[in-house]
Amino acid sequence: MTINDGSGTIDPWALLLETDWSSVDHCCPNTAPATPVILAGLLDDDEDVQRTAVYNLGQIVTHQNSIYGATAPAARFVTAILGHPRTMTLGVYFYEERRRPMRAALLQWLGDLADDATYDEDGPGEPDDVAAVRAILPLIYEVARPYLIDADLLIREAAVHAAAMTLGAPELAIHIPEFVPLVRSTLGTSEYRGYRYLAKRCLVTWGVEPGPLPDSRISGPDPWAGGYSDDPPF
Repeated sequence: MTINDGSGTIDPWALLLETDWSSVDHCCPNTAPATPVILAGLLDDDEDVQRTAVYNLGQIVTHQNSIYGATAPAARFVTAILGHPRTMTLGVYFYEERRRPMRAALLQWLGDLADDATYDEDGPGEPDDVAAVRAILPLIYEVARPYLIDADLLIREAAVHAAAMTLGAPELAIHIPEFVPLVRSTLGTSEYRGYRYLAKRCLVTWGVEPGPLPDSRISGPDPWAGGYSDDPPF
């Protein structure tokens, strides 16, 4: 199956075959599933396998918000499958408590990755690995855009998050004015306090008065509690 990722039609399975996975690693390579096994599981016929694959994507490919050699090629695969019908499998993913389509979780993962890659100058990983992720930020931005008007609110929120987090890249900062109202109206009013916090952080970073958006780090528990900070289950 070929999928349009916004910049052209690509075959996600070809991405798996063209990557030398033996030359890139992720967390716990001696005990965790291999990256292509995790990625293939995202489109498995068994929904439980899919949910496990999403969990492993966060716990292994970007464990504790770290960037590894396998992270960028894995992200490219994720961008290629967003339009696949199987990404609508429902579940409770990552640190979100709401039941939502897997597509929303994958968009959130891409947004978190973009945030990690741009939050500070060095990034949470080896320089080459971080640079590889930064190089695909325009791709993440482009694949998120079609879902900014998705009928499903949870997909829409995740898409705004994914696209907004890429705007830390200098070449994408031109889009900030367009995203100010989107971030305020979509993330700023989300039931998920993590998105509300990120809305305020984005607006402040962009030099925009955030207004009366709630600060989840003060009004409630850490939105990432029980999330990526957990040790992998091995």
